[in-house]
Amino acid sequence: MAALTFGYFLLRRPEDPDGPPVNLIAEADSAGPTQAVIWDRPKRAWTFRPDVAAAILWANPERHEIQQVDRATAERQVAHFATVPLPTEDELTQICRSAI
Repeated sequence: MAALTFGYFLLRRPEDPDGPPVNLIAEADSAGPTQAVIWDRPKRAWTFRPDVAAAILWANPERHEIQQVDRATAERQVAHFATVPLPTEDELTQICRSAI
């Protein structure tokens, strides 16, 4: 099965829109239900959390400053909040498919 493609969204605090990002959502480009991976601070891992992604991106976007970025920018910015690099798109696909 082919790897999914993803859109990347950096999240910043609304009171500090120019500050460092606090998280990232990798959302699969899909016509179906939301499939998304985010950095889970307590678990210190990239995890499948479509519920959180949908709430942040679509239900309550005013709670964060959201910036859509390309993959290269996303890879550079994760060092601000994550302890491991952004997974490859193949790895993100595997995280999504394993959870479904």
